[in-house]
Amino acid sequence: MTHALKFRAVVAGNTLVLPDLGAFEGKCVEVIVIEDDSGEPLPRHPPPSQRPLGLLRGTFVVPDDFDAPLSPELQRYFDGDDDR
Repeated sequence: MTHALKFRAVVAGNTLVLPDLGAFEGKCVEVIVIEDDSGEPLPRHPPPSQRPLGLLRGTFVVPDDFDAPLSPELQRYFDGDDDR
């Protein structure tokens, strides 16, 4: 199944504000950028609001050994030395 995506966006400085692309997460996509020189200004959208710090406080607990070295068996997988 093929899906299409067409959107208009305004480049402000080094930032390009894009619409929600969650439906395309993990999929191979092709992005085409076309300059529109029609002279019509595009509507500016405010940047998305930032989430407040501590928003997920108390939701999960980081174990005391979080930064402990991995077991040799598990480390092999991260190094790409698994036997599969």
